[in-house]
Amino acid sequence: MRRFHPCLTLAAIVICCCGCEKNPLSGMFGSDDPAGDDGATELVEGADAPSTIAVVSETIGDAQLRKRLGDLFERVLPTLEETRELVDRHADLPDSSVIPFKLDKQSNSAQINELLDQAIVALSVSEVSDYRQRIREANEAIAQARTNIADYRRQRVSASWAKDQSQLDKVNPFELSKEAIDESIDAEEEEIERQTKTLAELKETFAEELSKIGVEVDQEGVESLLSSVSGDDIVTMAVVFDNIKHVTVQLQELTENSGEALDVSKRYYGIYVVMIHVMDRIQKTFVRDVNEKHIPKLNEFAAQAKQNIKQARTLIEVSGGDREVLEANIASNELTRETANLYIEYLKRNAALIEKENKLAQKKLATAMNTYDTVKLSSDVAALMNTGRRDFETLMRLKVPSLREFNNAAIRKEFERMTSELRAGR
Repeated sequence: MRRFHPCLTLAAIVICCCGCEKNPLSGMFGSDDPAGDDGATELVEGADAPSTIAVVSETIGDAQLRKRLGDLFERVLPTLEETRELVDRHADLPDSSVIPFKLDKQSNSAQINELLDQAIVALSVSEVSDYRQRIREANEAIAQARTNIADYRRQRVSASWAKDQSQLDKVNPFELSKEAIDESIDAEEEEIERQTKTLAELKETFAEELSKIGVEVDQEGVESLLSSVSGDDIVTMAVVFDNIKHVTVQLQELTENSGEALDVSKRYYGIYVVMIHVMDRIQKTFVRDVNEKHIPKLNEFAAQAKQNIKQARTLIEVSGGDREVLEANIASNELTRETANLYIEYLKRNAALIEKENKLAQKKLATAMNTYDTVKLSSDVAALMNTGRRDFETLMRLKVPSLREFNNAAIRKEFERMTSELRAGR
């Protein structure tokens, strides 16, 4: 029996789900709603089950979405195909090699992971991603307008009224009168109002687009996804999984249209399996980033705040420093410590939701690899792919941990500051 590298851990998880009472990957982000499995089963069971073409048509919908999914398929297919070839040769490579540039399992695994990362980027494009970017741009426009207002108010202090300006000052574009500055401030405030209205509409549409890919979140959930350092990764994961579902439908159709010829079926089935590697890769990367990057950085924030508090108290008690200023500093650092600890707990809950399903998936490795090696590449291939598509649909029942503990205005402001620093350091 051939063996495959551990990076194939989730590669055939969906295969293993065939005939299972419950999809081991359902409730991916903490949901245990059984309704998704029942509803999905109806797609393939019974005499009245729709054809693959009908499912594709229903899934894709309008022409614009059909074109996007077609472009996605063409864009990601070469990467998936190349990854499949590396996976297939992995078992025959030596564990290590002392000969320079000679392939071994270690170097092959590195190439596989690099290709999986490329696939993740290609699979991250969707309407959800577009709206997320537009929300980011609206927030940046609001922040810029506020910065401009602060600058104008600073300029206004030394500016003259128009009636007091000299003729030279009046034609100098750098010497604005108080009236002109006031007009600029009004314009920036109108821009903030306009962008704030746009932002509210974008967030509503963002939630609707998430719903279309099976991610049901309330307004609090939307704020959580948009304001936390893990939010972008969770949204990307949701988009990638949904796009994998659509690519699986197209692979299933191509397999059926080929008459399930052995070589064609093997190729498409291998590509399908690689997409499950992508799922495994993005899950593990998410958990690793939380545990090895974000949480340590937040611990640094908390430790620095603790040091600042200790120093301020020493200045008060020993050096007779300005008590009012130092006590305000202590309060500010206490807020930082509290927010950092809350943020850490929030990220831990996010990581636990992902890690739980990934650990369950590991237990399926032996059966998955055996299935990948021994599956009869004939009439059952399309059926297996159809089951895989059905399981992808049940995956997306995203439940985002709430940010209720951040509802305090001061804590939320500090939380957003920390998010900016965490993102800047990525």
